[in-house]
Amino acid sequence: MKRFYFILLFCFLCLLSVARAQDFAIPAEGKSLVYFVRSSGTGALINFKYFDGENYLGKFRGRNYFMYECDPGEHVFWVTSENRDFVEASLMPDKVYFIEVRPTPGALKAAVRLIPIDGDDARSKKRLGKIILKRDPVSLQKSDFSTEAEGLEYYIQNGMKKYLSDKEKGKKITQLPANFYHN
Repeated sequence: MKRFYFILLFCFLCLLSVARAQDFAIPAEGKSLVYFVRSSGTGALINFKYFDGENYLGKFRGRNYFMYECDPGEHVFWVTSENRDFVEASLMPDKVYFIEVRPTPGALKAAVRLIPIDGDDARSKKRLGKIILKRDPVSLQKSDFSTEAEGLEYYIQNGMKKYLSDKEKGKKITQLPANFYHN
């Protein structure tokens, strides 16, 4: 009888884990999906601005996340607050990736770091999953930042110049390898 209950419990836990895994969105066919998850309430009032190379994705504050669907291949994701942090990503089609957005103490306001999460890192995935499963994603629509468009061109040029300068100087740029996917 104990064996029956053990098997029943095991099956229930397996079904529960499958159901939870299905709560994560998947990309459209041939696309890649990147979750940017701000996991800490530190600096909650500070907006971080998000970019894919020269494309402005938007901004949001507080403990939340957004999903970014894009073409597979090479990308330079970056975020800015008091500082800029960059991630070089190599994305595969039909795969889901997680990048943790971690606020850190800055001189005047919160600084920020981007941390790619390995698909085998169950602990981090579970921690970020708690945020993803409890909240709806932030919607970053073009209309949300149309008033910022004028100042963004200079901002983007400056950010990309910093990225290229860091690479030329041999500074370490964080990598998001293709095999860090979560599906």
